[in-house]
Amino acid sequence: MENQTAKQITNHRSYLREFHKILSGKRSLARSAFNNLKPGQKLLLLKAAGIQQRTTMIYNSDGSKFKHVFAPDYDYLSDDELDSLRIGLQRLQSIIDAFALCEHEDFKKEIRRVA
Repeated sequence: MENQTAKQITNHRSYLREFHKILSGKRSLARSAFNNLKPGQKLLLLKAAGIQQRTTMIYNSDGSKFKHVFAPDYDYLSDDELDSLRIGLQRLQSIIDAFALCEHEDFKKEIRRVA
């Protein structure tokens, strides 16, 4: 099971690395790389880049309203936001690198006994 988790982590990292290479080079390929990310990964990347999700208020005929949040979509990002994705990727990579140095035991809860 641990081996499978390690493969999944490596796979997710490879998506981020691939997207970084594409974004740094050819933007025409960045769309497909962005679409290969899972929705949660897209949201984390946008947050790390300081990009707000698109929202709108919807008003019903009865006077009620609610906020609609659009799914992350590469096609709606501006040129400045696309440039910001590079910064977001660097931030995420530094977090991944920091956690890569941790051992499994670092995440176990310590039980302290009061004497």
